[in-house]
Amino acid sequence: AALARSVAEAAAEAVASGGRFTLGLSGGSLVSLLARELPPALSALPGSDPSRWLVAFCDERLVPPEHPESTGGAYR
Repeated sequence: AALARSVAEAAAEAVASGGRFTLGLSGGSLVSLLARELPPALSALPGSDPSRWLVAFCDERLVPPEHPESTGGAYR
């Protein structure tokens, strides 16, 4: 929950100051943690506007998005 709050706070600050928030996401256990904790953190901080985010998936494996080990696929 603390990580999700930190992301939401950083997003709100970035959107307020520059109009955009950039975030790189890895896979693994982070996927389920953020899926569970980020929506409530964003709801509590409306200025973090996810439509103003640029999200990059950090994946060292060269697999298509449909592959079970794809980081982007896991977040979808």
